[in-house]
Amino acid sequence: MSVNAYWAYGLHIHAEMDCPELPRDPQPGGDPDVIIRMLPPVPNVSESLEKGYYEVRPGIFRLAVSRVAQYVVETGRRISIAPQEGSSAEEVRLFLLGSVMGALLYQRGLFPLHGSAIMTRWGAMIIAGAQGSGKSTLAAEFHRQGYRLLSDDVCAVAATQEGLRVLPAPAHFRLCADAYERLGTPQGARFNVDKFVVSMNEGYYSHPAPLKAIHVLVDQESGDPKFAALRGFDRVQRLLENLYRPQYLKGQDTQGDLMRLAGQIAERATIAEVSRRRDPIMIERMVGFLESEWAARFGIDHPEERN
Repeated sequence: MSVNAYWAYGLHIHAEMDCPELPRDPQPGGDPDVIIRMLPPVPNVSESLEKGYYEVRPGIFRLAVSRVAQYVVETGRRISIAPQEGSSAEEVRLFLLGSVMGALLYQRGLFPLHGSAIMTRWGAMIIAGAQGSGKSTLAAEFHRQGYRLLSDDVCAVAATQEGLRVLPAPAHFRLCADAYERLGTPQGARFNVDKFVVSMNEGYYSHPAPLKAIHVLVDQESGDPKFAALRGFDRVQRLLENLYRPQYLKGQDTQGDLMRLAGQIAERATIAEVSRRRDPIMIERMVGFLESEWAARFGIDHPEERN
């Protein structure tokens, strides 16, 4: 079976399947950090597992999704996939690049947030929030106005010798129909399961980027948007509330490391609540609003961005 070499989350990934959502590895010849193995198809699991059965043990994560696949993640280095009879490759990749990749990041001691990240002159800005809060929609608006994407849906933060870094992830957006139309229905996009998948191409930032701030989106009924920097333990609390699939962390042998990393992020990065109306007209205004907040808080000129 042929092997495809990809690079995402700072990892060299060799996969026995085609993953068009992942960037190709610019240095494909070395030893991989992660191997994705394909196993023979298996009969469908029980319909009661519609939302996915999972099991977490130190170094082992198992996920079974009815009519899609069974997945096993081992020690942050190997993913085994047994597709279920009749499943599509798009469905198999949907869970691979979401839930399964999140479990792998936990095993490797990285901090996965449920959010989207863009690169700015001040550094990486993460937009987090609850499911359906508009994270990808706002990040796509930043992209439409000239910013580059670091990650969508799962943002991995790593503690490195150079400081906290947001690791570049799959080079695509997954957008609902209205956000897709705001981007101008770009060519090459495809509909996958429930959303449009839009490749970033030249709009993708492919280097680990210094983390500057994390913004938690909060709804409000009326009024102008507000930016409220959090203080004290509220910062750690918001981080933990916005972990990607936090139920996958309990039982991991890296849980203690992740809690310490949460403290580092809370201490070194700005964490803020951003309140705004859920109004299509407000989306375009939010870019200018946040740019003004960043300039006021972090200065007009900043050398963090790499061209």
